[in-house]
Amino acid sequence: MEVRWIRDNISETVHHYRNGQDLYGEQMGAYAGRTELVRDGLSAGRLDLRITGLRPSDDGLYVCIVKDGDAYVEATVDLQVSVWVLLF
Repeated sequence: MEVRWIRDNISETVHHYRNGQDLYGEQMGAYAGRTELVRDGLSAGRLDLRITGLRPSDDGLYVCIVKDGDAYVEATVDLQVSVWVLLF
């Protein structure tokens, strides 16, 4: 099975997972060290991507592409990052 998360507007890889391995060679530099595919949900069909250290630039559409043999499915997720400013 292969799972690839990409940014919709720039079609670059945010996270790539294939056959039990995370593949970081194609990952956008902006996401280096900040992503992981949450594996405990894989057997139930959940393909959650965890992004740590959220930034305003992470806001936007993401596409999850899944390939398993001849099967191919994709889904789109809209991540909205809110920034809070505290004034004292």
